[in-house]
Amino acid sequence: MPTAAEQLLSALEPLPFPARLTLTARTARGLAHDGTLAPFLTELDGRGPYERRLAALAALVGRDAGFLAERLADPDPVVAGYARRAARDLHVPDRAVEAAYDDAPAVLRQRLARLLAAGGRTELAERLVTRLRAEWGDIEAARLLPACSTPFVARELPGLAHAVDGWTRLASRHPDPVLEHAEQTLADRAGGQQRDDWWRLHATTVAALAPLRPERVLTLLERHGPGSLPPALNNGLGPLATADAERVIRWITSPDRREQRHEPVPPPGVLHRLVRAEPASLTALGRHWLNRGAHFAALVKAIPPGKRPAFVDAVADGGTQWNLALSVLGLLPRERRWAEVRRAAAEFDGTNYWWDDLDTLAHGPIDEARPELLAALGRSDADDRATVWPLFVACAARDGSREAITELLTTAGRRLRNDRDPVRAAALGALGEAHPRLFGPDHAPLLDTIATDALEARDSSADTMTALRTLAVRLLVEHATDDATALRHWALHTLERITSRVGVPDLGPLHRVLRRGQEHQVFEVLRPRLDAGAARADFRLLLGLATALRPRVRRLPELQDRLATALERGDDDTFRAAAELWLAAPATRDERAARIVALEPSSVVLPPVRRVLGRRRTDLLDTLLDASPPYGRFLVDGARRPLPDLGDSDRWLPRQQAAAVRLAGLAVADDSLPLDERAALIRAAAPVPEFGRALALAHKDDTEVIVAEAALGALPWTDRPHDTLRTLLEQAGSDRARVAVYAAARAARFTAPSELALGLGALLTGERPAKVTSRKEAVRLAARFLPPRRAVSLLASTFHAPDRHPDVRAAVVRALPPLLGEPEAWQLLDDVARDDTQAVHEAFLAVTPWELAETHRRAYAAVVVAAYETSLAPTEGFGGGYALLRAMGVWCRYAPELAVRISRTVCDLGERTHWQSAGWVLRDLAVSELPHPVGGAAPGSAFHGAVAELLAATHTTEGGSDALEGRDLPALQRLRNLTSFGYVEGVRPELLEAVAEQLAPEPLLANERAYLLGQLIDLTVEPAALLERLRDLADAFEGAGVTVAVHTSDQLRPSSAYRAHPRRAEALLTAAGRFARDGGTAPGLLAVGLVKGTGGALGWPEEWRSLLRLLRRHADADVRHEAYRTLTENE
Repeated sequence: MPTAAEQLLSALEPLPFPARLTLTARTARGLAHDGTLAPFLTELDGRGPYERRLAALAALVGRDAGFLAERLADPDPVVAGYARRAARDLHVPDRAVEAAYDDAPAVLRQRLARLLAAGGRTELAERLVTRLRAEWGDIEAARLLPACSTPFVARELPGLAHAVDGWTRLASRHPDPVLEHAEQTLADRAGGQQRDDWWRLHATTVAALAPLRPERVLTLLERHGPGSLPPALNNGLGPLATADAERVIRWITSPDRREQRHEPVPPPGVLHRLVRAEPASLTALGRHWLNRGAHFAALVKAIPPGKRPAFVDAVADGGTQWNLALSVLGLLPRERRWAEVRRAAAEFDGTNYWWDDLDTLAHGPIDEARPELLAALGRSDADDRATVWPLFVACAARDGSREAITELLTTAGRRLRNDRDPVRAAALGALGEAHPRLFGPDHAPLLDTIATDALEARDSSADTMTALRTLAVRLLVEHATDDATALRHWALHTLERITSRVGVPDLGPLHRVLRRGQEHQVFEVLRPRLDAGAARADFRLLLGLATALRPRVRRLPELQDRLATALERGDDDTFRAAAELWLAAPATRDERAARIVALEPSSVVLPPVRRVLGRRRTDLLDTLLDASPPYGRFLVDGARRPLPDLGDSDRWLPRQQAAAVRLAGLAVADDSLPLDERAALIRAAAPVPEFGRALALAHKDDTEVIVAEAALGALPWTDRPHDTLRTLLEQAGSDRARVAVYAAARAARFTAPSELALGLGALLTGERPAKVTSRKEAVRLAARFLPPRRAVSLLASTFHAPDRHPDVRAAVVRALPPLLGEPEAWQLLDDVARDDTQAVHEAFLAVTPWELAETHRRAYAAVVVAAYETSLAPTEGFGGGYALLRAMGVWCRYAPELAVRISRTVCDLGERTHWQSAGWVLRDLAVSELPHPVGGAAPGSAFHGAVAELLAATHTTEGGSDALEGRDLPALQRLRNLTSFGYVEGVRPELLEAVAEQLAPEPLLANERAYLLGQLIDLTVEPAALLERLRDLADAFEGAGVTVAVHTSDQLRPSSAYRAHPRRAEALLTAAGRFARDGGTAPGLLAVGLVKGTGGALGWPEEWRSLLRLLRRHADADVRHEAYRTLTENE
């Protein structure tokens, strides 16, 4: 008598996939109820992959937790997946999860971590953190933190933060520990590129924290914020604006921020929250965004219309060089908008572009704009007319009166009939954008005239048809329920006429714009034409309508019936399109697929039918896979049949899997097929259990390189990738290594560490011949997938291998950071410090502090200090030296003596290779916010010491070499390089002050000092401090000469901060007046620079023009010359 397992397998044979699952589940519940499930599972589990997966499903349904607990580490991903689901839903003991970690491959450890993160096993997760940290290092331990308790995370995160790769999930569960870590990390990164990199990488995390801890996130932004917000955080400002709008605006307008040129506009929701909070600083935000038109317009749009004029006036009170209201005319209330248009029209002098003036007029009353608009519509250039029509439509729409719309449509009906198509398209597009409520029943005849002209025009384009369709659909949606039916009838009639003109209409996404139920109206109006088309077997309109309406087609039974008729009576193209549309409804898809196959067996080759057969109606799949192909309408005799999607093969019976792979194998062996097609079939068949692996192995040594490499690349995508690792590593020394070794990286993820160590060891120790690229990849795989102790041992052997290949040794060094918990790794780093190979040192210095545990950073920095001279010695060329020195500069925060070493390189006059790069790095360190003595320029700092030493050297024989052969003023050149901050971002005023003061005693550096003081002025906001610094600059000009005074003064431009501080302009005017009346050359030139920069930015008010006239009568010729070169208007 057949066993229960045999009976089930026999019963499943003729069923489709969903029914097989249902029957298996029903059988499992019955056996579990009878107490006979265990032998049933045992028998199935002893068979092939198909039966083992059925056993796992039956165990889950039958709630046999013990059976599945033993299979958490099963190599079959489907079986293991059922086991993990049981661990979430059934009572699987913790010890079973712990046991699954024994010699677990990387992919299993990741999946178990996700299981624990689902919750419910906090104590187990915390125990495993300790175990995995000891066995596998910090990365594996950090992966379990989301599953732990908040106190545990707070305690362990500082030591594991460098290894966390899922910050957003961790922050969502434990926001406070993550914020504490973020504050500490940003303080440690101390500004500059490192801080901006942190914000870019963690923007999504901070956005997730914003609604949970808005006050703390604001504090983080204020203390350590980036110059420009990454998009994710820019879109997530809403919770911060709700919590404290004043602080958000204060941060946005802060002069300390280094805004990007193309900073994104905050979303409307964020701006609305800012406006609703009514902060006092909203005007300051408007001034801050004056030069960012999109930002300012978005802010004005977020303000209630009645308050917009007052806001615009308040912003304009700070002074602008243009009429601010004109930039947001479309957002102002009618009366204010008209007043601004009239004011601007009174000043039109014909010097602007005509369309700009016309655009301004179009925002005013239509009675006043009409003459100019109608005249422009008569321009001879069609492009000009196409530009004017949207302005005319927008002007009439803003007026909104029935008379204005009637005049517009009458004019359009009269002028567009014989105009060119681009003009018609522009006019119809503008009409389609107007609000459909503007049109009334009496406009239907006028609209009909316009539509008739467009449809009858010989040159009507797709753009015109699309615009007309959009207009008709919008009117249909708006007026569907009106008592008056004229517009509704016009819209439906127009859609019908578009169909008549183009045959298969592009009706657009009707399902997105029609109101609920309107699809029935559209269907009814088109019914006569649908009937007429069906009578002559023309179903193009039906297909176009069904395409535009889906998924609403499912609610139109009659249309569904017509699609069935199209299948029966249509031609081949109709059949293909109708089959896809008819199968779109999920509820009836399975039944309809069977009807289509019964109607035409060869339809199994059509993509929509094949998809249903491969995923749902697997009982019909034999029609496609049988030895005799289903020749017919869609598969001509002798043609090669297409295969179903082999990615769905886990839903098929084993015999169907075997048949599909057999057909794929025949195609791969067919030399007449393109090589790429044969290779693609091998890759597609790889996931098929058992058979896909056999096909790939059969072709791994194919004579065609493309086929052989496709087979090797497919091996790790089979159902048992760990079994393919040895095969792939055997190719490490052949020409196929370029594919096989990288494919082995995926196979390694599925391989137990004990087995992986054996395979990689032979490569790393040189027992197996291998190419350099293969050995480098083996190094990376060992570091990623082996326990740290074993990995370090292998890497050390590789580093000291007899051939000492520099690229392999560099790969070893770069793979070390996650392994520094092992003492042998530090011994290896000591050898690196004494190495004389450039590639090794580049890899050594490519490591950043934040890749390492905090406890390892100072020790690593000490190795960097020890390797300083050795690292620079083999470096040749400008770029390499700068890259290494810049990398060393990152480590100065953990080894201040490294900054001193860099300073010595700058000051060593005998060092002529790296001094310039070292000077740039030292300057960047001074600008950074690192603590003294690394950062800043205060006495005792590395920067201050270098400047002092070079100042002294300028008066020595070597440092002051004056135009000697091969050398000229070396100390002075180095000082100028070191103290040039013109293109350095984030320079703080106190740094510029300190450097300028240190340079003051040296007359040869008067120019450099003047430039520093000029930069300082641009960073100054408060009027009193501004006046004092301007006086210091004027004094500095006295010893610097006219050229320096002219150049520096010409750089004085009002910083972005002046918009938030209107009194700054007043202070500048006062200072410029004093300098202009001083009579001296230097003060006069400074006054010219202030007048040019600030007066021009403010739009040349009278007080600034008066001061310019005064400077043109200055006693000094140089001042007069510069004043006359400054113009308030261009002819």
